[in-house]
Amino acid sequence: MYLTQMLHRAARAHPEKLATICGDRRTHYARMQDRVSRLAGALRKLGVTPGDRVGMLSLNSDRYLEYVFAVYWEGGVVNAANIRWSAAEIAYSFADCDTRVLLIDDQFLPLLAAIREHAPCVSTIIHCGDGVTPQGMLNYEELVAANGPVEDAMASHTAAPT
Repeated sequence: MYLTQMLHRAARAHPEKLATICGDRRTHYARMQDRVSRLAGALRKLGVTPGDRVGMLSLNSDRYLEYVFAVYWEGGVVNAANIRWSAAEIAYSFADCDTRVLLIDDQFLPLLAAIREHAPCVSTIIHCGDGVTPQGMLNYEELVAANGPVEDAMASHTAAPT
């Protein structure tokens, strides 16, 4: 079994069935699979390779689910930050795991300066919120739209064996 298997199965069996609802956004399984594959392509283009950590600091949303599947699709490791931690604790987690790419929503933008100060390894920031993308960040929806789908790594674990 591989980590994205359930998405493949759902997209194949029920392509037009509703997968997620988030505010006004509605996504069916086939579209979700395509978006995940394109986000994985964007991550690959940004330099993410199998085993690399990709962080996310966000409230629950459809984009959060796409992030998880896209990181697995690329063969990376999900480093989802605990939203109850302080900025210093979040930064420690990112630095300790050498997280270089971070997805962040509008809610947590005020923590970004402290995270960058204490986790200089975080070099690429993807804004996944619904507000205007701050300067110096990449826009989530633009990345999904601009990148083609990539093959699934079909990873069966989230990190390289030690």
